[in-house]
Amino acid sequence: MLDYDALRCFNEVLRYGGFEKGAQALSLTQSAVSQKIKRLEQSVGGPVLVRTKPLKATPLGKVLLGHIQKVSVLEEALNIQSGLESSASPLNVAVNNDVLATWFSQVIAHFSDTRANPIHIVNADQTQTRDILQQGNVMACISQTGTPVTGGQSIRLGTMKYQLFASPRFISRHLNKGITPDSVMNTPGLLYDEFDVTLLTDYQRECLDIAPSFTTCHWYPSSHGFVKMALDGVVWALLPTLQVKNEVANGELVPLFPDKALGVPLFWHWLTLDSGALDDLTKAVKKVAKAELY
Repeated sequence: MLDYDALRCFNEVLRYGGFEKGAQALSLTQSAVSQKIKRLEQSVGGPVLVRTKPLKATPLGKVLLGHIQKVSVLEEALNIQSGLESSASPLNVAVNNDVLATWFSQVIAHFSDTRANPIHIVNADQTQTRDILQQGNVMACISQTGTPVTGGQSIRLGTMKYQLFASPRFISRHLNKGITPDSVMNTPGLLYDEFDVTLLTDYQRECLDIAPSFTTCHWYPSSHGFVKMALDGVVWALLPTLQVKNEVANGELVPLFPDKALGVPLFWHWLTLDSGALDDLTKAVKKVAKAELY
């Protein structure tokens, strides 16, 4: 039988990134936590942690981590139904950068009006979030893939629109002879990370009808910095129209191809659990997405 006390220690150590901070969160000594996790590893027949900086879960540890997170949510629901006192269990959710930079804070605000559960965000590209849910590391996610995971459900939220933007200063400096797909791609552009290559590739193929090209792109993995690089006239950038609507209205950014927008469908996935908190989070996601997405 699983040692759930040890599993909770394991969960907190990973949550806080180390034995010392995990022990502080549990009001235990570091030695006590270390011993509990050692006993857990003996009982499950293998290591659950890779003792690096930061600590990482082994494949076996990831399975156990997903299990204890589900158990915590189910225990909370059972305690509420039984009239027992319970602490609000965290809900772990995988969300991509562009959603975090635009409308997910509204989701947490709506959710927090009725629930005290902390929301713990795992930041990952929308092409990767569903895999994180499937692996059991989170209880819900926003993905561009609609097929539900095993033991879960999904709904389509709407579409995020992306356009290519640049500042008037950039246009004056680099595109004063005309704005065409070829002329733009020969000027400095911007990528967030390796996953952003797919998004830009889709835009180039579907909206501009050109072969993918990234040789002039800087890499800058910061949502705030991404917009600022465009505002400062350094680069053109493929951005969510939601994220820069004020900058466009003020004339600080200009869509280079106003009639060319790439639509990325977004889906909300969640595990089928008897959890009022997860149900309320789903309601908040639906409400905000309906108002913000196309």
